[in-house]
Amino acid sequence: MQIKITSADSCVILGLDGAQLNSLKKSGYEYLWQGDSKYWAGQAPVCFPIVGVLPDGRATAFGRECVMKRHGVARINKFEVFEQYKNSVTFIQKSSDSTKSAYPFDYELKIKYTVVGDTVTTEYNVTNIGDCQMPFVIGGHPAFNCPIDDDEEFEDYKIIFDKPIEKACLRPDHQSGLVDVDKKYDVMHGSDTLCLNHSLFEENDALIFENCVSKSVTMLGKKGKGIRVEFQDMNNLLIWSAVGGAPFVALEPWTGISSCSDEDNLLEHKRGMTILSPNETASFKYKITMI
Repeated sequence: MQIKITSADSCVILGLDGAQLNSLKKSGYEYLWQGDSKYWAGQAPVCFPIVGVLPDGRATAFGRECVMKRHGVARINKFEVFEQYKNSVTFIQKSSDSTKSAYPFDYELKIKYTVVGDTVTTEYNVTNIGDCQMPFVIGGHPAFNCPIDDDEEFEDYKIIFDKPIEKACLRPDHQSGLVDVDKKYDVMHGSDTLCLNHSLFEENDALIFENCVSKSVTMLGKKGKGIRVEFQDMNNLLIWSAVGGAPFVALEPWTGISSCSDEDNLLEHKRGMTILSPNETASFKYKITMI
């Protein structure tokens, strides 16, 4: 099942399967990656209650055993439509036997998408409906066509941060997905602009800008088309493309990052964890603007 929301010249299609973006169109141009198993079949999965991976897929959370695949349980379990209007839709997922077999906590996750003009706002609301403390991180994983225009190339695009980036980034291992914090990659050299090239992603995985001072990035092509992602509520930004010359770039705002080499195996100790008490709710937003 797919749901369409619209505003002015913008049309957004969302899928009930995974409560994720399926299409972002403005003036006839498709901005969202449409998925291709040759490179990556995904589009914009929701990452919850982990982002990235756990060592061997396992961790303990307040004494409870968690066994989760990459990016957690939300994207692979059922959502329902909670509320729908012309320019917005809210999906809801509640913990179930399926989610609790992997992540043994009771939660309610609402994801609201709103389009106003050329901008789509994604809002996550996470509520602990259980009787004990609940740790989690959450993040978006939207991938965008690069190039957007058929007359352009991948290398015609650059990513511009709203502030210069002085700090070297981290990168997960291609195979394990784990992060060695002793390995730093200074790809920005104090600049605010990253020129895209497939070689950035061939030998290493995503660029992780941890505790990023910038809260807005713009992917822009030579013809002026592009995407801006604003992530005031998120501490981290990942930039990723698949190996083999994939024609997309993912710009991923996350509250945490994948498991790191200096962490123990307690979920509540991992970077960026939000810990909710019973009946407590936490909210996070980020915005995507089609240019």
